[in-house]
Amino acid sequence: MTNRWMAVVLGAAVLAVPGTAVAKGDHGKGHGKAKHEKAEHHKSHEHGKKGKQHKASKKAKKPKNFVFRGVYKGDGVVTVVSGNGWVRKGGYVGKDVAFDLSAAKLIVADTDGVPGVTAADVQAGDVVLVQARLPRGSKAPEPVEAPQPEETTAEASGDDAPAEEAPAAIKARKLIDFTHPPVSEDQEAEPAEPSEAPAS
Repeated sequence: MTNRWMAVVLGAAVLAVPGTAVAKGDHGKGHGKAKHEKAEHHKSHEHGKKGKQHKASKKAKKPKNFVFRGVYKGDGVVTVVSGNGWVRKGGYVGKDVAFDLSAAKLIVADTDGVPGVTAADVQAGDVVLVQARLPRGSKAPEPVEAPQPEETTAEASGDDAPAEEAPAAIKARKLIDFTHPPVSEDQEAEPAEPSEAPAS
């Protein structure tokens, strides 16, 4: 019985020794490697920060969709009444904003009699929605202040002051006219007034 007991203890010891030797061997050899791995990890972590900064700068450059709602005044100028969050945060509400409608998709009825829909079909006083792509954080241009009396005397004395430039027009992508919506072919085919049924 003691021999059996001795064999069991010895067998357990033999099985336990290689496991601890291997475990200890990995830790002992890996100590120098762990420092190297930490250094590599630290370098890659710094690289990751640069990558995040690079992504953030790309995000800032990505244009956002600004949606302006207001009243058309003519010549591409809209008095902005409301808009999406980008328009409100940019301070465009309550200001006259000039738009370049040359490349815009126009959704308006043909009101000027010339075939095809052009910017001339949008009439002054029409309620419109204009969409434009602008950089994130774009602000409305500041209004030009009247010249001070001192500046007026300088101009009279012959000094050439630089001419104040009007703010550049915002390139519009789409204009929708709510006052004169486009007429589809189905609506043109229908009579304007319903015909009266003959009296019997």
